[in-house]
Amino acid sequence: MEAQHKEFEEFVHHKLEGEDESFSFERVAKDLLAGSLAGVANVVSGHPLDTVKVRMQMLEVGFLKCMKSMVAQEGPLSFYKGVEYPLYSVPIVNAVVFAAYESAKKMMGIKRDQELTLAQGLVAGAWAGFVNCIVVTPVELIKIHQQMEGIGKRGRQTSAWEITKKIYGADGIRGLYKANGITILRETFGWAARFASYETARVILNNKFESLSVVNDFIAGGFSGLVAWVAQYPQDIIKTKLQSDLAGTKYPRHKLFRDGGTIACTLEIWRKEGIRGYWTGFSACALRAVIANAFTFLAYEQAKSLLL
Repeated sequence: MEAQHKEFEEFVHHKLEGEDESFSFERVAKDLLAGSLAGVANVVSGHPLDTVKVRMQMLEVGFLKCMKSMVAQEGPLSFYKGVEYPLYSVPIVNAVVFAAYESAKKMMGIKRDQELTLAQGLVAGAWAGFVNCIVVTPVELIKIHQQMEGIGKRGRQTSAWEITKKIYGADGIRGLYKANGITILRETFGWAARFASYETARVILNNKFESLSVVNDFIAGGFSGLVAWVAQYPQDIIKTKLQSDLAGTKYPRHKLFRDGGTIACTLEIWRKEGIRGYWTGFSACALRAVIANAFTFLAYEQAKSLLL
């Protein structure tokens, strides 16, 4: 009886100390909320440069020329074209990806504040990116159509809901998942690189500058964004071109593979521009990646410390 009583006391102690890493509705809800707040930080800080990146990819123009033409022809607010939809959808996207990441860590037996190895960060990040495609593919599709709308003109922009209805009316749910295959490659590579590099950089910085944890999170987040986009940028170029092809006729599907035109698009970029074609617009993307991810991870870590 005495031994059983001692075991019960230890169990209660572990619960009170938060050492139980089991899945719970409350824990998942907090992960989702922290991810949502990180998503808001991502959109507010990164959307203008994301718009420039998309324009550079599709129009094949330089960074400064793209920005000057947008200001002169469409006004400064053109940098926020399509921001409405990401503002209420990206928080959902980030909620999913961060919750999936934390769930992957739990499945691997990693406690919440435990340091991850590089391999663990890669696996958990890849899983988070894969799960993320459930929501990110239609979000990216609609955002790109808004960002590319009315180039060189000022005027009313088609709402996200109107674009969604148009795509769904023409092709159903499959139309909203246009270029999902290449998006899966982008997200799994990108989030694996992002989380692994973030965790690694954060450990190194905290070991050297223990008292600057907030600054360390900011720097590690910015670094992880740059690493992630190096890993996923060629896939992003292909995805943008495929999703911008509303008619779906520019890049025909492969005869043997249901690739959604991915192979045709990849080959066309190679024939026209060679290896450089897969990096068009990277200057805007790299700058955005550092800024947006620095704020994203800072917001996530701060939210976690308050909520969990």
